Amino acid sequence: MPSIKLSLWVACTVGLMSNQACATDLYYNLMSPNFGGTNAVALSMAQQENSLKTAHAAAVAAAAARAASVTSSTGTAANAQNQAFINAIISQLTGLVAYRVATGIANAPPGATGTVQSGDTTITYINNAGALSVTLTSPSGSTTLTVPTGG
Repeated sequence: MPSIKLSLWVACTVGLMSNQACATDLYYNLMSPNFGGTNAVALSMAQQENSLKTAHAAAVAAAAARAASVTSSTGTAANAQNQAFINAIISQLTGLVAYRVATGIANAPPGATGTVQSGDTTITYINNAGALSVTLTSPSGSTTLTVPTGG
């Protein structure tokens, strides 16, 4: 029985000593130069993050101010949302019409001529001798574009 106690005591002592052998000193290196550290990269990353947060907060405040001004001028937020929707639809339709007109002019057969009128603006095109000539005339002036058609 004394040999079992002795071997148990030796096993416990070796186990405790092996845990102590694994321990090391812990060091903490300061990262920010503000607190005595030497890592300039960490400081610049923190400054960049702060500037992004500031820019985001300014953008949110500006959007809120615009929404408030639209709401005050139209009366309600619902009217502002409706107006935004109407503006989006008008923009899409205008884009589709412009695309159709541009495609029609670009695909005009050789010798074709035409005029498109929209308000005060007139678009005249002539596809002649391998060159497409498009003249845009508005109250502010006139611009002529000539593009080779290869035909």
